[in-house]
Amino acid sequence: MIAKANSLKLFLSEIARAPRQMGTVWPSSPALAEAMARWLPTDSNEPVLELGPGTGIVTEKLLAAGLPEERLIAVEKSERMAGYLQRRFPRAKIFQGDALQLSQLLGGQKVAGVFSSLPLKVFTPQEADQLTREIECVLLPGHNWVQYSYQIVNGHAPSQAFHATDSEIVWQNLPPAKVSVYQRAG
Repeated sequence: MIAKANSLKLFLSEIARAPRQMGTVWPSSPALAEAMARWLPTDSNEPVLELGPGTGIVTEKLLAAGLPEERLIAVEKSERMAGYLQRRFPRAKIFQGDALQLSQLLGGQKVAGVFSSLPLKVFTPQEADQLTREIECVLLPGHNWVQYSYQIVNGHAPSQAFHATDSEIVWQNLPPAKVSVYQRAG
């Protein structure tokens, strides 16, 4: 219970410090995290990338779904949250940095899945395009980018390099969210 209280306190302090960066009013629910983790690849031993893990609810569900902690790479912009995540998940590779510089942060590492909690609604169109290009650079062909959004009517693929394969609305989240799955072409 203390860990949950500490994570909520950290989350709320980060919202107060940088509300636009957080892009939400409340932490993701376990139901949302489980809907994302259902897409964990089972046919690869390559690492999996989590973008914007915050305090780690999706991280927890990815690990519970069978991802070895050593195969997790996470990129978190908040220095405080990145430190918190590194203490919680010491065998994972936690990078404090900007997802718009993924290829630089990962140094050429390829991944078998991307699980993103980034608040794309606050990105400029140029930033969204740059993120898509960065994900295209690090995601292996034929693998998935799993993204949630509070815009539950969206669903088009982010670029021609991806095609939408599935989506699910998670009503047990505040606010309700849509999990969209985009497969990398090739």
